[in-house]
Formats: sequence, C-alpha cells, structure tokens
Amino acid sequence: MKHASIILLTNNMKAHYILIAALCGLAGCREDNGAADAANRREMPPLKVSVMNMEQRTVELKSSWFGHLRGVEQADIRPQVSGTLIRQVYWDGSICNKGELLFEIDPATYQAAVDREAANLATARAVKLQAEASLNRVQKDLDRYDKLIRTGAISVKNLTDAQQNLKEMQAALEEAEAGIKQAEASLENARINLDRTKVRAPFRGLASKATASVGELISASGSPLTTMSSIDPIRVDFSVTGKQVLSRLMDGTVNVKTGRMGDMPDFELILEDGSVFEKKGKVVSVDSEVSRSTGTVNFIGHIPNPDLKLRSGMAVRVRAVTGTEKDALLVPARALLSSMNHRNIMVVAPDGTPRRIDVQPGETVVLDMPDGKGGTAPMLMQIVTGTVKPIPESLKEIGFGKPADAPVIVEGGMMAAQYSKANSLMREHGATEGFGTVVPVPFIYTAPVSTTPSVTAK
Repeated sequence: MKHASIILLTNNMKAHYILIAALCGLAGCREDNGAADAANRREMPPLKVSVMNMEQRTVELKSSWFGHLRGVEQADIRPQVSGTLIRQVYWDGSICNKGELLFEIDPATYQAAVDREAANLATARAVKLQAEASLNRVQKDLDRYDKLIRTGAISVKNLTDAQQNLKEMQAALEEAEAGIKQAEASLENARINLDRTKVRAPFRGLASKATASVGELISASGSPLTTMSSIDPIRVDFSVTGKQVLSRLMDGTVNVKTGRMGDMPDFELILEDGSVFEKKGKVVSVDSEVSRSTGTVNFIGHIPNPDLKLRSGMAVRVRAVTGTEKDALLVPARALLSSMNHRNIMVVAPDGTPRRIDVQPGETVVLDMPDGKGGTAPMLMQIVTGTVKPIPESLKEIGFGKPADAPVIVEGGMMAAQYSKANSLMREHGATEGFGTVVPVPFIYTAPVSTTPSVTAK
C-alpha cells in the first residue's frame, strides 16, 4: 500500500520540520479504514498566528504623480539700460515685495539726458510763444488792411500779402506745437531711462543670487542680473496618464470643449521626506494635448504657501482622490501571500483551522486601523476581490456570516498555508480529526523603521 508524506516548515529560524504521515493510500483509502484512523491520531501542534478581522467599507481611491514646484510668476530680471552697476540693494535669496529696489545702475548720463531734453522742451515752448506773437501781429495787420482796402488807401496786393503771411504764421505755430510734443516725448523717454537705472521687483517673490557684481559694466542686451519667482501661492507642474484624464473627461470633471476644471478634487503635496504639506492645492489648468512620447497630460496646480516653506525647484509628489469604491473588502497588505503566480489570504475558520482564499489584489490604500494596543495607526491596506468566487460567498462556506467576522492571518500566514494544505490532503484521504489548527492572537502593528547605514561601516 502507498503512503503520502507531507513535510511542514515551522515559523522559527532553525527551520525545523514536522513530518506528518497521511497514512491513506492514494488508491486504497476505501479498502483500509485503519490507515485513516492512524492519520486521525497524528495531530499537528497548534500554530500561533497574528490576526486582524477583514474590513468592509467605502474607501477613497487615491493616485499620486511626480511633480516639481515653480513660481506662478517667474521672470529673469534683466537691465533695460546700459551702464555701471553701482549698488545691489537686496540680499541674495531674500523675499522682495513688488516695486522694491533690487539694483541701481549709474544714473549720471541718464540724468544728463533728462536735463538736456528738459532744456529742449523749454526752447520748443519759447518758439511757440514767438510764433503766437507773430501770428497775432499778422492778424492785426490783416484786420487793418480789410478796412483800408474799402477806402482805396492800400492796394489789393498789400491785402493778399497779409493773408499769405497769416497762413505762414499759422503753420509756424502748428510746427512749434508739434515741436513741444516731440520735446515732451523725448523728455519722458529720458525720464523712463533714468528710472530704469533703478531695477525693481516686478512682483512679490523670491530673488535668487545676483549674477553681476557692483562695478561691473552691464548692458541692456546682456545676461539677467537675477531671477525671481513668486512663492505664495506656488505652482506645481505634474503629468497624469492619458487613461486617467480620459476617465475625468467621461465623468465630466474636465470639460471636453473648454478644457476647464469642473468639480476637480483638491490635491495634497508629499514632500521629499515623505511628510504631507499642511495646505491643499487646486488644479487650475490642463494641457490640451497628450504627449506622444510619454502618453501623459500636463497639469498645473496652485497651492497656498503662506509660511514660505515651499521653494521653486523642489521635487514633490502630488496625491489626489481619483474615485471611491463602495463596500470594498480590505486586508493588511502584509497578509497577502503568493503561490504559483496566484495571490491568496489565509483566514481562521470557526473550528480553528486555517483556510485559504484566492484573491485578486486591487488598489492599495492607507487607512487608520486598530493597532492592537487600544489605538489606531495609519496602515497599508489592500483591496481584494475573489478570483474563483466572490469573497463573501467563500467566507459563508467556511462559516462566517459576514466578511467583518473573518479573522485574516497577518503574521504566520506561510506556515498556516502549509497547515491548510496538509489539512486538505487529510480530508481527501478520509480524516475527520487531527487537523492542524492555529491559535489566533490580535495583530500588534509596528510601523516600519528605516535603517540608516553606519557611517563607519566598511
């Protein structure tokens, strides 16, 4: 008669083995009931496992994308006039208000230009006064000639000459007025250039390190003196996959025709150290095209930054709610097991035996869960669905009325899976007792601790 032997690996580091002999012939179980009775008497020792009940709740599904920060307003600060830089007013890397003085260029030549144009304006005004006086004189002569022509005291030629002089004086006056306007424009241009010797902040923001030194000759066509970026609010650029954008178009969050945002959820920033920034941002625009090279769409968001903790150029992750799932079944992520390209979880049946349920993992979410010490802690939870049949149906067959009653094995699952496999073989060979059981204890959550290598390690 053939016998099947099953070797189980215990959960300790010495890798002890328990040899369980299932004394049932693969073809002769029915002929030898004594072998089955022998199997019943070979009991496996109870296995201690940590468990947490399955969760069933509606959860928000979140997605995250890599992004970078920049100013909502961002500009190179270039000189608009040439000259010698005589002063840098701001401190490198400081916050400057709109209109605040940043640099000063030697104003001497520009002040001289203002004075020159002011003199030209005065000359133009004097020319106008002279033209007006000449016009008044000619007009009086013409009025007098009108009276004299009637008495024959003057000839017609005298009258026509006076009329011609009047027209010339009127033209001279108009020319003088145009000269005044030209002089005023030249003076205004000179004043503008003089004012440009004082380089001011175009908006409130962070001014970077200056690229020019005091005493250096700079030109209007030269390099920027510094760069500025607004910092409150600050802008975040990130890219979303075309598939996710399509789902937003379908549910109406993004208007197909205008590209404008509808009821777009606020997003949060995850900083480089893993912390979540205290303020939430809003999406303000979406690019009109999907990138051919990356298959993504560029998004732009604004986020308040009143304490100026965020700076342009920082790398961040943008996280937002992308949907909800009603009555989702959740288990701790560490409870998932892998076997032959299949994923499964182990639950403790009412009779104390471990039972396997094949599952399909879904979204991973972070939820505040009982930590086993009377409190709660943010825990990585996995949404699961059944592969062969719905999970609630599988749990009912095991003996649970609802999913929340089922204790899921979080620690000790690999060994429990071995027990479950042995139990299945024993049942197949007619055993009715002696099955491997587990002793469930509440799962005590311990947050992962990152390990930093010693600087003295070789």
